[in-house]
Amino acid sequence: MPDAEPSGDGGTAPGSGPTVAGRLRRRDAAALNARPTAIRAHSYEGGWYNNATFVFPALAALVALIAWPIAGAAELLGIGLFFLVVTGVMLPLVALTWRRTPTLIVLTPERIEALHQGETRQALAWAEVSDVRRVETMGNVRWYVVGRDEDHLTLEGEIAELEALLADARRLAGLPAVDADGA
Repeated sequence: MPDAEPSGDGGTAPGSGPTVAGRLRRRDAAALNARPTAIRAHSYEGGWYNNATFVFPALAALVALIAWPIAGAAELLGIGLFFLVVTGVMLPLVALTWRRTPTLIVLTPERIEALHQGETRQALAWAEVSDVRRVETMGNVRWYVVGRDEDHLTLEGEIAELEALLADARRLAGLPAVDADGA
């Protein structure tokens, strides 16, 4: 399966595979190949290490521990060890949130699926989708594909060709082309 194909009308010709946006991870590619009715697939372009709560203290520890023998300042050793402990405390939290992050969003004529490393984490039938909603939390923009009873599938901003995904989700769910905010 190619890393990316140009976006089209969202449909596939008989015998051809789905349109793929972004680079597929090995397990996601295998899961996508097992879905013959897939129309489009959008990969998550980030990784577990993209979490700032992990990266900042890890880099701060590295810089402080490298600078400590050069500068000979005991404070740098203390700061480096502190940030090393913070990094260690954050690792389990980063691992937990990463396991919940979809690495691939698959659209079929029947439903939208969120997969993580090839395993389905969540799915909503198009008949159940009532809204595609923009949600902003502390400057971080996400999109919710909302089903009945406010069940929702979260689409992160790091998903490849997110605007095309949102347009296709609205079309397949029978929703207007844009939401109430005009997005």
